[in-house]
Amino acid sequence: MSLFQAREWWSHKPDQTEECQDGCLCVANIDNDPKGVEKIITGTFQGFLRIYTPRQQGYKVDDLMEFQLDEPVLQIEAGRFVKSDIAAHICQA
Repeated sequence: MSLFQAREWWSHKPDQTEECQDGCLCVANIDNDPKGVEKIITGTFQGFLRIYTPRQQGYKVDDLMEFQLDEPVLQIEAGRFVKSDIAAHICQA
């Protein structure tokens, strides 16, 4: 008998024409939400940067922010990169 159960409560099927690699996924509270809600940040070689807010109940248009960049996204990191600022930021290569 197991004490834990795993089940899927959120999923997203990406476009089959887009490519990415291991470093193109990051999870962080990137919009510095006071509630601490973490988002899923993805990047593609085609230059798309997407920020998903997964929710267990329903999907809203506000759950996805998408940006088209001029260059491919090779890697994404999130954190506090500015010494004088406590807010989280995205660093993409």
